[in-house]
Amino acid sequence: MKFSMKRALTILSLAAMCLPSGALLRAQDKDTAEPVFKAEKYKEAFEKGKKEFAGGEYKDAGKSFKKALSGGKAKADKALVNKWVLACKGSTTVKRVELMRERNLWNEAYDQLLVALQRYGETPLRAPMLKLYAELEGALFLNLENFDYANTRLYSQLYGKSFVKDPRYLANGTQCLRWQNTKDGKPGMLKLTNVPRNWSQFQSIEFWIALQVPATPDAVVMSAGGKKKAGGARVAAPPGQAVRIFLMSKVGVKNTRAWQYVRLPLASFKSQGGATFEAVTDFRIQVQGGKAFNFLIDEIRLRKKNPKQTAGSPRKR
Repeated sequence: MKFSMKRALTILSLAAMCLPSGALLRAQDKDTAEPVFKAEKYKEAFEKGKKEFAGGEYKDAGKSFKKALSGGKAKADKALVNKWVLACKGSTTVKRVELMRERNLWNEAYDQLLVALQRYGETPLRAPMLKLYAELEGALFLNLENFDYANTRLYSQLYGKSFVKDPRYLANGTQCLRWQNTKDGKPGMLKLTNVPRNWSQFQSIEFWIALQVPATPDAVVMSAGGKKKAGGARVAAPPGQAVRIFLMSKVGVKNTRAWQYVRLPLASFKSQGGATFEAVTDFRIQVQGGKAFNFLIDEIRLRKKNPKQTAGSPRKR
């Protein structure tokens, strides 16, 4: 099974569902083994640090834990104490994320929290960070397709689509989509029609992809058009053809078989034919004809913009 941040966060999130809510920085991992010390004074310093940590006195707690660290009986005991030392250092990051959330800087808070989870996710800060993660994840993202319960009739092998359930290839969930070129060499298309019509509240579209056989796809947002600008000419189609109205962006991906996360800012999409994000009909990922490709794709979702600042709320600094 390939490791990814996605899987790590999913496992942590499932663990968080069983945790009771409480003061954000007071949650502790009850399953953590207790360290053994060479002398009673080190154990007392450790217990003192835990009380200070629970009370939000992180600077003092850090000093107490560092004192206890030198008295750990074995390497494993010192490693357990060091998790608490690290948690004290990370407490300022969690406070910063909390403050950003309160100021409606949800996207900035979420991005910083992902970094913090990688750094402090195995410390006693795990529970409060997971609580923040669940809140921000739920507030920021609109899932378009995760393929776990996808309609198999919409993703036919006739068009190079199939589902992968082998845990060795999954980054998350119970299955992902495998999409590969067809033998006839026709252009490939992955199309999602169950999308919001108005995308003005979103800032990016994001998904996971693993290139088993690499190619450079395009992301296309099809549109019914927008309001005609004053003095602007209407788009005319060539004889015998329909007007194509869409927004397009190249999907920048690394040439690797490992899972990678793609974030496409909507501002990077170029409009054709007067297309706007206020009249979306569907979202597509396309590959030109004649190209061999084999992708694994999962969890396509839209990311929202930050909420508007309310009157009197602190400004971003």
